[in-house]
Amino acid sequence: MILKLLQGTFIGLAMILPGLSAGTVILILGFYRQFIDDLSSLKIRPYLPMLAGAAAAALAGIYVISYLLEHFNIAIMAFLLGMLLASIPTVITFRHDSETAPEAVALKKLIWPLVLGATGFIVTWYIICEPERTFTVLPPGGYLHFFLGGTLASATMLLPGVSGSSILIIMNLYDDVIHAVSNWQWARLGFLAAGFAIGLFGLARLLSALYRRYQIAISFLLAGMILGSTRILLPARFSLTFLIFAVIGAALVLYFSRRKT
Repeated sequence: MILKLLQGTFIGLAMILPGLSAGTVILILGFYRQFIDDLSSLKIRPYLPMLAGAAAAALAGIYVISYLLEHFNIAIMAFLLGMLLASIPTVITFRHDSETAPEAVALKKLIWPLVLGATGFIVTWYIICEPERTFTVLPPGGYLHFFLGGTLASATMLLPGVSGSSILIIMNLYDDVIHAVSNWQWARLGFLAAGFAIGLFGLARLLSALYRRYQIAISFLLAGMILGSTRILLPARFSLTFLIFAVIGAALVLYFSRRKT
């Protein structure tokens, strides 16, 4: 119970931090494949404590994150960057789970996975994480805008490398969501939650099906998206402080990854 609450806390913080994907955190924690399989089958009961922790962390974090980013921006961004870079080797796989033993993969079989990985990187780096890119698909602040924002943000948050909060920024909705939460605007939050649920379960079913058939290719795609998402975390110039905190973040991920293997 306590472990799931803590896991949910990390996931909830990832939801509201632009540049960090909840999907990446779930990958780092080591239950990504099981999570999307269970979501696709609507098996959510084992995850209720984790979801409660995520919701509480997201709500509480809104009041804390702005302070931390203002006063410790370099340390936090460096730490997240280190986590993302160190998570890439844990994402990539060269065999399917159904194989009893690892075998050498022929280079020609890696062509499409490499193409997908490059595509994921390019789309995330140049489109999703483009600092100046914003658009409004509906009149900002309306109920339909909140619903669509929740749908897209929750769907994309399952994709490592794609931050749900970054999607809200792209949709010109991030500030409105923060305002709605801060002022407890229940109607708007209800539409956001409804869209969130639809996007979450819908993409989980799709990812689960794709993983079963194209596990190697999907792993390369996700790795490319994680690498592309680092753009939003890169500083104008590197400093010793930045490098130190990046190393700490990377070491933390590598430590937990090694414990799972």
